[in-house]
Amino acid sequence: MRLAARISGVFAAAVVLVCGAPASAFAAATAREVAASLRSDPVFVDESQSGLLTVPQRGALRLRIVDADIGRIQIAVVAEDSANRAGGVGALANAIDQAMPGRRGSLLVTNGSNFHVVTSHAVVEPTAAAVRAAVETHSDEGLDAQLLAAVDGIAEVDPGAERDLNNPPPSAPATPSADQFSDDVGEGVRIGVFIVAAAIALPFLIGTIVFLMALRRRRAAVRDREQIDEGDARDQLVALGEDIQSLDLDVDMPNASPRGREEYQRALDLYDRANRLLLKDDPSEVELYEARRSIEEGRERLAAARDALGSGRT
Repeated sequence: MRLAARISGVFAAAVVLVCGAPASAFAAATAREVAASLRSDPVFVDESQSGLLTVPQRGALRLRIVDADIGRIQIAVVAEDSANRAGGVGALANAIDQAMPGRRGSLLVTNGSNFHVVTSHAVVEPTAAAVRAAVETHSDEGLDAQLLAAVDGIAEVDPGAERDLNNPPPSAPATPSADQFSDDVGEGVRIGVFIVAAAIALPFLIGTIVFLMALRRRRAAVRDREQIDEGDARDQLVALGEDIQSLDLDVDMPNASPRGREEYQRALDLYDRANRLLLKDDPSEVELYEARRSIEEGRERLAAARDALGSGRT
């Protein structure tokens, strides 16, 4: 049962920002369109708001989410028209949340001046306070600094998936009735018959038990290996993101090599692909393989970008 939108849409802290971005001719995205984008990418920026958050800044924000609280933070920078059409930033945030059934963690929606957070857990006020503190503390540094600080604050107070309100409640044990006691007596007789039969077939049972235990150990070993592979892939993803971030200034230079910029963008696209694969709760073996392959190719593209930007070749 989805309860987050009903209890958590209580914070909308407005902070005046200096935004010099001109009005955009692009159509403002709807709540469903924003939700569809957030299913595969934790950061959404409307075309009309691209001046508030550059491509390198979005990459840094994605990296911070992966490093701080992977899979449990989504951020949407929406157009003013989208917010007005929905009845405000808060109403739009709730509409986006409702279009993402099963979403876990915190959804932060802003139009650059108003902020609204929706959570899937009951730790609402600490989460709202963390966002408010991030916005107010970095009000003179731009939206990117505010959102980076908000990610850190949200991650710090996030109680984890086990505290999500849409988790199925544990079932209470039933109190046995008198009829059930009678059934228990009959069940005891049946168990006795099974014990006698098991004693007769004991050699076969022992062999079966040994086989099942060996099979269970093999499956446990496979699960452990998959968890190790997934952890390695996430570590490699974080390292790739840091390497990409280290080239941001070189790419933004006016005389930067076009080939270097192209290779940098390819590396960033591969990073985003690997990030989407690893955001899943339980990625399959094929998805892990594809994520690792994207990370490896991303390193190669980044090395080519570094060479081109360093030499100035076109």
